[in-house]
Amino acid sequence: MQSRTSFGTVENETNADSIGFSETFHRQGQALSGLGLYERALTRYDKVLEQDRHSPVVWCDRGYTLEKLGRYEEAAHSFGEAITRRPKYASAWLGRGIIHAQLNESAEALDCFDRALRFAPEDYRAWYNRGRVLVTLRRHREAVESFDHALEHKPQKHQAWYHRAVCLMAQNQWAEALSSIDIALTVKPNCYYAWTYRGVLLQRMDRLPEAIESFQRSLSYRKSNLDAYWGLARCHYRQGEIEQSMDALEAASAVNRERFMDRWQADASLQSLSQQPRLKSLLQASHLREEVTMGSSRS
Repeated sequence: MQSRTSFGTVENETNADSIGFSETFHRQGQALSGLGLYERALTRYDKVLEQDRHSPVVWCDRGYTLEKLGRYEEAAHSFGEAITRRPKYASAWLGRGIIHAQLNESAEALDCFDRALRFAPEDYRAWYNRGRVLVTLRRHREAVESFDHALEHKPQKHQAWYHRAVCLMAQNQWAEALSSIDIALTVKPNCYYAWTYRGVLLQRMDRLPEAIESFQRSLSYRKSNLDAYWGLARCHYRQGEIEQSMDALEAASAVNRERFMDRWQADASLQSLSQQPRLKSLLQASHLREEVTMGSSRS
């Protein structure tokens, strides 16, 4: 009797140690993932699953870590394991939807986000990601509705305000788009791409001095922003400020010559500048560099 009692006590302690081990490694994995140390986080989750393969939360956290590493097939498998163990697990459906979106599988992504929202209708992440997929499908009206739902639950999500503005601009709702982008910048004043988009929007509205100011604000936060330089070039050109336009084009070329040439060939509005000596030299230099690069790659 004494022996059996002692054995029972030891067995319980072993179970407790096992539970403590799993919880410790799970928390370590979450902490490492939060620090961006995804490979190290993954080893912790795998340690937990060696002991207990039935935890949907660990499978789900593992899926998000794999998604950050760009290992999408493995991430999809992990989310699938989580869903098998807990079919109404909204976070796992969300993760699975993100994977489908990364793989450009829009219909499957929307289905997953809708399932996530069925189980967690107030999850702003599912509404936001659903909106992003709808943007890629050019279903802008529905996308705005999704972003609005996301913002009901997290009004400080500046990315949702930004993408909402993009959708409204696509529907030629200029004033409302400007209002949305201004809210995004109120939430995150140093968001360089929002300042760039504000400049594009104001340029479309023919408010050129304000557009120039927005592009300059964008560049104050990111000097290597070719899109902002391009916006400046177009605005200055439309105002007859040829030298300032040339300055902006030269700065754009310095950021990325290949992208500069792509933009130049696609933008008919600036083609008359090709007769300017400064731009002739710039284009010739870019063509020369391109030929040298192609020659090097062939050799």
